[in-house]
Amino acid sequence: MRLVRLASCLLLPACVLLPRPAAAQRDSLAHPFVGVWAGASFYSPGGQILGGETDRDLYLAGVRAEWMVRSRRSWALAATVDAIPLAVVTRNPYYTDRVVAVAVSRRGERVNVLQQTGRGPVYGLGASPVGLELLGPRLRFVRPYLSGAAGFLWFTRNTPEPEARRLNATFELGAGLRVARGEHRALMLGWKFHHLSNAWTAPYNPGLDGNVFYVGLVRRR
Repeated sequence: MRLVRLASCLLLPACVLLPRPAAAQRDSLAHPFVGVWAGASFYSPGGQILGGETDRDLYLAGVRAEWMVRSRRSWALAATVDAIPLAVVTRNPYYTDRVVAVAVSRRGERVNVLQQTGRGPVYGLGASPVGLELLGPRLRFVRPYLSGAAGFLWFTRNTPEPEARRLNATFELGAGLRVARGEHRALMLGWKFHHLSNAWTAPYNPGLDGNVFYVGLVRRR
């Protein structure tokens, strides 16, 4: 839960920025950018601080809407909302309700270890309703950006381990390039560090990290 709060602290300051001129603000709200994107991670680093699971691939597909909050000659700030109709984690355990052992979590709680019967992909969906994108100066038709978002993913079975939860909180931080494709369209090429975990809503909270490389296309409505 601390990770979700940290992500919120990084994203919420945009809410207190000085308002844009009324006409420009109305135009941004009436004509947001919308688009689609898809990405994949083929490396889950594991570790002791965030996600501990390894040997998993992560695939994500999303639909995006974004509104410009502030715009200057050398930078701009956009609020983003992503719906994620498809998320896939590979090599996730299949399991039964049979308890084969009892373990103790890092918080000292007893955890029933379920019998695993194999491994395969698990499917999910979700959203990242709180996001920010900080765009840098235009370099001819290319514009760099930094981004961050927080949200959730719900899977068809407990992920990434049987003793975890179907519902996971997520946050991500990343960077990329927007390549202009005409006046009202842009291609997104980016990378983001993606984390999911149950935020200790279960006694066992293994978590899963991914290095997601993605491509997308957005256009002005």
